[in-house]
Amino acid sequence: MDVVSKITLVASIVLMGYSASQLVANSAELSEKADEIKTLMKVSESRERGIRLFNFAISFSLMLAYVFLAHFSGLAYWVSAVIALKLAFTLFFSDRELRMEIRGEDMGRRGILMDKADSFLNVLLGLSIALVLVL
Repeated sequence: MDVVSKITLVASIVLMGYSASQLVANSAELSEKADEIKTLMKVSESRERGIRLFNFAISFSLMLAYVFLAHFSGLAYWVSAVIALKLAFTLFFSDRELRMEIRGEDMGRRGILMDKADSFLNVLLGLSIALVLVL
């Protein structure tokens, strides 16, 4: 296993672990995170657009890095494309959730279920890529 594959393996495990923690988070923890974001906004006097742009830039950079790692680990082009598509949906859901938290809107049951489903799919993605690299 080459160095890029090892880095991809570690990144897949991190993705899987973070997504699993998001999956098991309850509504109280989500409310606490939303309150932290609002407090940080007040302290830094940031506007919604700046925060969303920062979140997009960080998330997109991590997504792009993961896709490149997966591609250079020797995975097929279509696998890299599926990873990019899945993580693009995650990026969309992340921005939607952040926008709702900033505006003080309730995510609702549907939003929470979509967030949980996205986290579950990210766990499966991380686990699948890790297994493909190891086996």
